[in-house]
Amino acid sequence: MPSVASHIDVVSVLEALFRDHPEPLLLVVDGPEPRVLEGNRAAAELYGFSLEGLTDLPLADLWAEPEQRPSAEDFDAIAAGERDLGTVKHMGRDHEVRLVRIAARRVKPGAVVGARTDPATAEAARAAQAWLVSVRDVSELEAVEARATQNERLYHMLAEHAFDGVALLAADLTNQSVTARTAEALGFRTLELAGKDRRDLIHPTDRAAFQAAVDRLQGRPGERESITYRMRDARGRWHWLEGTITNLVDDPHVGAFVLVYHDVTERMRASEAAEQVTAQLERRVEHMQALRRVDMAITNSIDVGLALDIFLEQVQALLKVDAAGVLLYDEASQTLQPAAARGFGVEPARDRPVRTGEELAGFAAREQRTVYVQDLQADPREGAVVAPEHQRRFRAYWAVPMLTKGQLQGVIELYAERVFVPDAQWFEFLETFADQGAIAVESALLFRSLERSNAELQLAYDKTIAGWAYALDLKDEETAGHSQRVTQLTVRLAQRLGVPAEELIHIQRGALLHDIGKMGVPDSILLKRGELTAAERRLIEQHTEYGRDLLEPIAFLKPAIAIPYSHHERWDGSGYPQGLVGEAIPLAARIFAIVDVYDALTSERPYRHAWSREEALEYIQREAGSHFDPRLVDVFMALIREGDKPT
Repeated sequence: MPSVASHIDVVSVLEALFRDHPEPLLLVVDGPEPRVLEGNRAAAELYGFSLEGLTDLPLADLWAEPEQRPSAEDFDAIAAGERDLGTVKHMGRDHEVRLVRIAARRVKPGAVVGARTDPATAEAARAAQAWLVSVRDVSELEAVEARATQNERLYHMLAEHAFDGVALLAADLTNQSVTARTAEALGFRTLELAGKDRRDLIHPTDRAAFQAAVDRLQGRPGERESITYRMRDARGRWHWLEGTITNLVDDPHVGAFVLVYHDVTERMRASEAAEQVTAQLERRVEHMQALRRVDMAITNSIDVGLALDIFLEQVQALLKVDAAGVLLYDEASQTLQPAAARGFGVEPARDRPVRTGEELAGFAAREQRTVYVQDLQADPREGAVVAPEHQRRFRAYWAVPMLTKGQLQGVIELYAERVFVPDAQWFEFLETFADQGAIAVESALLFRSLERSNAELQLAYDKTIAGWAYALDLKDEETAGHSQRVTQLTVRLAQRLGVPAEELIHIQRGALLHDIGKMGVPDSILLKRGELTAAERRLIEQHTEYGRDLLEPIAFLKPAIAIPYSHHERWDGSGYPQGLVGEAIPLAARIFAIVDVYDALTSERPYRHAWSREEALEYIQREAGSHFDPRLVDVFMALIREGDKPT
């Protein structure tokens, strides 16, 4: 019985396999012009032809570069595995270039030819060489590979050129991969860094910050952190590095922290140098401002104690010491007297003067040079501005003489609770402060001396003025004591009216000298007992102008002229010498006019008895608005009736 296989059309099966194979297949035959004998559906789709369009297609039509079309020998070599054409360019019906890889196998075309091929072509094909060629479109794959290659080149270019360092760190921060440039920049070989813990090369001060940046990236794939830290090179030198660390631990293509950085050592050193210069300038400006404040204190203060307090405040703040004091030099006793202290919590030991040559301060004064004790507690000597029991918490100590023009003014003592060695700039400012302190002391003491001299001179002036007034009173027994009485009452009335204290001295002097111009009037007229003639009266009235002319050249008495010159003016303008009206009359003269008349009325005279207080007050009241300022009269009446009688 015949087998089932004998009923199967083998040719039909082969044609079906060829036609429906998923990979593009071409049956190529050699001849005068190699041709595609047939192609399957996948090939037709690849090249954009119909099945019929592929049949009998010249092979050169598929090659974008026909001169590179393989020969029969090439196909044989490919079929034998001896040659690989690599990627070649094919072109379809749409003229679009495709990148393909081809494989070939030599076949007998008679096994598959005949179904759709005309007899003549089929017969020619059976006589020629034939190959079954598979075509694989690798256009997209090539593009991907090209991009990958380009990215890889770009990565290497960036790693080698764009950054000073690129390293891949494993999750435990060991060096997983380090570029050659990275290793070379730090003086290492690449293998010396591989597998090493990155943190071992980081400056101890910066390790915590580096670890913190890594910790912040945990659980944040693809995120990055900026970092700046110092790293040790092969010679032990520290480099400042600045860059980023990115978490690509979960990336299957990387699997690490990516560390990229630039070496910014020079920039950081320049920045540190600039900061140091800036700090020095700021410190110098701060010291200059402090010196300026001390200078202003010297200029504006007449109190030695206040000037020294301001001085010590600036010294303590600017020189960063815990306490400071000043001892002033007394040349007469050859001793240093504690005068000011700050930071001790107690007053200076003013009852414990120190002789020059004794204690640390006395030695600095005698030798006129700075004394420095690194540890005061280990030295048998002591400071002097406060008692020894108040010095026990201090260690470092300085005693600096204050000199002006070679003359000793005193000694500054500085105390610090810590032992430290100051720099040259600190000592420079200490010496400057010492000079400034000496000027402060000298200026304040000089001002005090001048003030004493001025007070003595002022007292002498006032006694002279009082002497002039007394001499005038002696010339006329009738007016004895008049100048003193009117002066006292005038000052009290001026005080009641709110006249400023600085003006009272001029009112006092003017009252004492109110009749100083009578020195220019002949005694024959001034002491005449009978009635005066009109000419004699005019001459006496000139005493106001004589008084003005006498006092005006004397600078310190010029502000007192108002009373001697204008006390005979009247409120209604009928007075002399100018006939002033109302408030045009100086206030001091208006005040004195009331007191002068009141004292004259209540004083005993050879030609009349003294008026009573009430009689005199009634007269003053009647003259208000004509002779006297009405407002001042009211205040005067209240002053007298309160019991303020002239002495």
